[in-house]
Amino acid sequence: MNRKTWDRLVSTAALVIAVVLVFAGGAAVYGGNFGRDNVTDRLAPEKVVFPPLEAMTPQEQTEVGGFAGEAVTTGPQAEAFARYIQGHLAEVNEGQTYSETSAAAREEGLDPKVAADLQIKADTLFKGETLRAILLNAYGWWTVATIAVWAGWGMVTAGIILLVLSILGFVHARKASERVVVTERTQDRDYAPAGV
Repeated sequence: MNRKTWDRLVSTAALVIAVVLVFAGGAAVYGGNFGRDNVTDRLAPEKVVFPPLEAMTPQEQTEVGGFAGEAVTTGPQAEAFARYIQGHLAEVNEGQTYSETSAAAREEGLDPKVAADLQIKADTLFKGETLRAILLNAYGWWTVATIAVWAGWGMVTAGIILLVLSILGFVHARKASERVVVTERTQDRDYAPAGV
């Protein structure tokens, strides 16, 4: 296989891969932006807002103080608010979860007042843990969407670079073809009889 044919084959393959990368990358960027917008569209109407900095404990200020007073509309904010909730849930029943508290409230022979108190705590824990799960789910999808956006831009960039290299390959194949023609003409002239 001569150089011209090889250059054209490689350049054609690179061109096909470049087009696929650009289209796939564009789709990933679109999908990632759609995912992030979707998370924001679901969080914003809930009007979840971090308390002001002065209303937070010193530990809360350290952990989530950077979001003080902000509305929860992004994945990172949702994850931070889930941590904020977790701190409060730990105080409801000495660090026990909804499952543990609910099971304790249903124990046989338990004093009715103690059972009622535990059931109130279990209800509070259930609501808090459910909200945490929803916020962490939003954070997870935000993260997946963000990765898709960055991967998409990476694919688009790689596709454009490959497209340029493909074009350069076609240019090189054309120049190689022209050199072959010029060389063949020169050789024909060198070997031609003196009277021709």
